[in-house]
Formats: sequence, C-alpha cells, structure tokens
Amino acid sequence: MSARGLSLCDRALEQAARAAPGAEAIVSVRQSQRGHARYANNEITQAGEVTETQLRLTLAFGKRHAKAETNQTDEASLHALAARTAALAEVAPEDPEWLPVLGPQRYATSSSGFDPATIDLPAKARTAAAAAAIRRAEEKSLVAAGFYESDATLFTFATSAGLRAEHKETVSSMTTTLRTADGAGSGWAGAEEVRAADVDADALARVAADKAERSHGPRKLEPGKYTVLLEPMAVADIVGFLIEALDARAADEGRSFFSRPGGGNRVGEAIFDPRVTLRSDPFDPATPGRPWDDDGLPLAPTAWIDGGALKNLQYARFWAQKAGKKPTGGHSTWQLGGGGAPSAASLVAGIKRGLVVTRFWYTRWLDPKALLITGLTRDGVFLVEDGKVTGPVNNFRFNESPVKVLTKLVGMTAQTYRVPWWGGVMRVPAVCCEEFDMASTSEAV
Repeated sequence: MSARGLSLCDRALEQAARAAPGAEAIVSVRQSQRGHARYANNEITQAGEVTETQLRLTLAFGKRHAKAETNQTDEASLHALAARTAALAEVAPEDPEWLPVLGPQRYATSSSGFDPATIDLPAKARTAAAAAAIRRAEEKSLVAAGFYESDATLFTFATSAGLRAEHKETVSSMTTTLRTADGAGSGWAGAEEVRAADVDADALARVAADKAERSHGPRKLEPGKYTVLLEPMAVADIVGFLIEALDARAADEGRSFFSRPGGGNRVGEAIFDPRVTLRSDPFDPATPGRPWDDDGLPLAPTAWIDGGALKNLQYARFWAQKAGKKPTGGHSTWQLGGGGAPSAASLVAGIKRGLVVTRFWYTRWLDPKALLITGLTRDGVFLVEDGKVTGPVNNFRFNESPVKVLTKLVGMTAQTYRVPWWGGVMRVPAVCCEEFDMASTSEAV
C-alpha cells in the first residue's frame, strides 16, 4: 500500500519536471478505503464502499505558484495535471509570502493510529451496527437515524527538493439520533475510534434512546445565565472555535482575542482556570495523527494551554520567519484536559440549579476578536435541581465564549472522550461551568 503511494508521488513529480522544467513541486496524495451504512426511519437506507485517490500538485516558478487536483492516476492524466498546473502558475501573480518547498525531513513514527482489522471490516459489520440502533429504537417505539463509517487512509507526500513521507491511519465512527414517534423528544450519541471493534453501536443506541425518552415533554424555562454540564460533543464544538483562534499572525496583527493591547500577543498570560490544559500530540495513542502538516513540516507534541496559561500560538512557516519564531506547523490533533472529576454524574451532583446539555448545532462566530460564538442546543437539555436531574426543558440559543467556559470552570471529568470530528482528532472531557449565557429560547427539538 505504501509503495504504491510513494510510487504515485514520484510519477507525478516526473510529469511535473517534464511539463515545468525548473519549477518547484509538491505532490500530496490521499488514498482511502471507506465503507458506510446510513439509516433513517428505522431502515437501512444506504450502504456502500468507496476506494478513492486524491492527488494534489503544486508548482512554483519563483514566487508564482498554483495547485490543481485529480483523481485519475494514469500517465496521461498526470501529464495533463502537470501541464494545467504549470499554465496556471505561469500567469499567477507573485506571492510575497511563498517560501521554498521543504527538502528531506525527519518524522517520528507511531502505529497507534492504525488497525488492520478496520481496513478489512466487512459490510455486514457496518450494517449490524445500524441494525443495533434500529433494534433499540423499535424496542422503545422510537425512530432511529444515523451514520456508521469505517475509513482507512494512506497519506503520502513528496517534493522536488527530496522530501518523502508516508502515514497510514484508520478511523471508525458512529452517530445516531433517536426520536419519539411524535418528534417531540430527541436523543443523540456518537463515538469515534481507531479500531472499529471499539465502537459499541448498541451502547450508543441505549444512550440516545434514554435521552429521547427523557427529553419528551419539556417544561418551559426562561433564558438566563446557568451553571451547565456540557457533555463532550458540546465541549468539542466550542473548543473548536478556541482552536481556530490560536493563530499567531492574527494575534500579532491585533485581530484576535489573544492580541495584547499596544502590540504583540498574550503568550505567557494566565487566561484560563489553572486546571486547564490543551495539547496536540500526534504520537499520543489517545490522539494519533499524521506527523506532518500540509507543507510537510514535522509536527511535535505541543502544549497550547498549560496550567491555565497560554503557552503557544500556531505559527505557519511564513509568519514564524517574519516573527523570528520556530514554526509550529498546522496541527490537527487536540486534547483538552486537566480535570479530576470521576464522572459527569459527580459534577451534576454539585449543581444547585442548572442544566445538562447534550450537544450544540449551528454554532457560528458572533465576534472573533472577543471570541464570542452563538448556537443552539439540541437533542436533550435537562434541568438540574439540588444535584439531581429533574426533567427536560426547552432548547436555547446561547451567546458565549469558550474562554469564559474555561475560566468560570467548576470542574471537568478526568476521563476524556474522542468525539466524531471532521478533519482531525478531538478528545475532550465533560465540562461544568458557571454563568453560561442561554440568551433566548428555541423551538428546535
């Protein structure tokens, strides 16, 4: 599998050299085997397998560059791709921020993100996962919908300056929503793992079914600021905005929450609760990932927040050179941690009056510089009184900042959970915080 990927990179580089003599070249290839099962209305509606190759070629003449992609790998198609990319690069305006392509790099390796059995997962295993959710729904007179996917990917990367790299990984994920027959109650659960064997479809269906039944017939609750227990998917959603804000250039240019008045950034400042940590480590078995970024830059374990202090911002190669810093590269594996609570239930037990939130949707920026976001709750919001969940309540629109969530912190679970996440790996705990702003009510279910 790996030889085929690197061989394809070399063939693309050969065609690039013929079509664009003297140009710098980058070839990035993603070869994937994906299988899925989709279900709705208590029926499996779709099942399939896809084998796909995506090849991206970048060519640069000095500071003029362009990129193009193809999914055809015969010689004629590679030649056409190279010719098309060269033609675009020749007429492109100069990019003052373009840097020469990287030469050979040294990458640490890890096999923790790869499971051979997941590559060979048969279609019947995926449909069995869907059937488990459907069976649970029918037992409870509920309606199930969801998606199960197993994915094996080989990444290969090469440059005309001699860089060669490869990385393979597997991931299996399931998300399921169960609703009451009248649509007035809804529950959700999801999980993502390296090994397909670690995704427990029936356990997820049980969680979603329980939430669907308990969320039916919500009482009316007014908007306001509440102590909340955010379950992991809700935490991940808002932490994603925090991660997006960890951009050194935006901070240095005064466009970020992490900009310092008068210039510079806030690295070194104690901004968050002292228990909070946020790290990226593609070699940690809990957060396995590709050991290089889209430029081929090696990625090292990095602490972004440690002991509540902002330790690092993300530096791309150009901005690192301009700022006199070492580039961090573009990470895609993240773990929020630092909690000590034995369970989410133990955090709920300490809430005098507040809410349990399953997850959010339609989350959007309100004010990037203030790191303020908005969104809606979904699939189960429950009132907590004197440490006990007393019943379902209506959904809300919230206006809140992940910084405030991690500053007004009551506690976090010691255990973190890998949640379904596009474009990388996200592990987070359940989080309890005070004064979460539920700005208005919502009729969504």
